[in-house]
Amino acid sequence: MQTQGFRRPIGFGTTLTATGKIMLIVYAAVYVLELIGEQWLGAPVYGVLALSPIGSGNFHIWQLLSHPVIHNPAAPIGFLIDCLVFYFFAGTIEAALGTRKFLRLYLWAAVGGAAAALIFGSLTAFDGPYAGMLPSLLALIVVFGLLNPESTVLLMFILPVKAKYISYGTVIVTALTFLARTNPHGAYHLGGIALAWIYFRSPAHWLDANWWRWKLHAYSQRRRRSKFTVIDGKNDDDQKPTIH
Repeated sequence: MQTQGFRRPIGFGTTLTATGKIMLIVYAAVYVLELIGEQWLGAPVYGVLALSPIGSGNFHIWQLLSHPVIHNPAAPIGFLIDCLVFYFFAGTIEAALGTRKFLRLYLWAAVGGAAAALIFGSLTAFDGPYAGMLPSLLALIVVFGLLNPESTVLLMFILPVKAKYISYGTVIVTALTFLARTNPHGAYHLGGIALAWIYFRSPAHWLDANWWRWKLHAYSQRRRRSKFTVIDGKNDDDQKPTIH
């Protein structure tokens, strides 16, 4: 399938890149080790590494880094479906955005999911835990529709649907299932979608640390200059204005 993309033709024909393959290998290796630890050694790997709300008593600072690569050991089919979705979408998004921006988008989605989960956990009695790559995967699906809204995708490999409708539908279904309380992890998923969308739609410099350092430096310079007084140097000698 060939489609007219945002920067270049993109579609499910784009193969998984080396970066995507490494990410899938890492996910698979971590999940296998997690299954061995949980199911065979009795180690509470998931409970220790998945993200728990701060007030739950199970929160640890390292969970902010570990939660995206940990998956529910009781749901191996769900993990395989996540890997399949990653396989279909990751290569096309990386081809359109470039590796660096793709990784930033993926990581910002994970950060957004964690932030939303912690806020939701502090406001409700739901104690999680939250884990998995689904916030980032849903963000990839939404961004795919934004990049190439008129392309046609075979939903379930059968039903032809325009990518923009899959994008809208992903957001709507996630929001409705969360509001209906059938998806208690909806805040985690919506947070990932939201921050990834902000990153994708906002000017690139807004999330560029170097740009913010430059703005801080410029602000400091203006503050220093404000302490000086400009005196009009007009006199008989036509002296130029001076700064004191």
